[in-house]
Amino acid sequence: MGLKLRKGEKISMKGRNITVTDTAFECLPRVRDRLVEAALARELVTYGELRQELELPYLVQGMGRLLDLLSEDCFRRNEPSLASIVVNASTGEVGDDFDGDPAAERERVFDRKHWS
Repeated sequence: MGLKLRKGEKISMKGRNITVTDTAFECLPRVRDRLVEAALARELVTYGELRQELELPYLVQGMGRLLDLLSEDCFRRNEPSLASIVVNASTGEVGDDFDGDPAAERERVFDRKHWS
């Protein structure tokens, strides 16, 4: 199933506009697939692991907007945000900019009914 976002689309989130760039549009399906795999295994993934495993062209510190777009894609599918299982390697927590309660969202992500 393809993305629920369109290349070039501008999405208003957190008081700013985020554009679905060509790079994001190319990377998001791979990120989604990897995080669904992690969700099914009830695993957390660090920003660095995600970047390295998928050879993403983003700095670890610059992945927030990509994950915001992923959250919007999940929202449009009526799914919990897969971004809630991407954490900082040193703290084990989501980024400061995560919108909502990450612990509650993770429990929803780890509920297999969303990914079958």
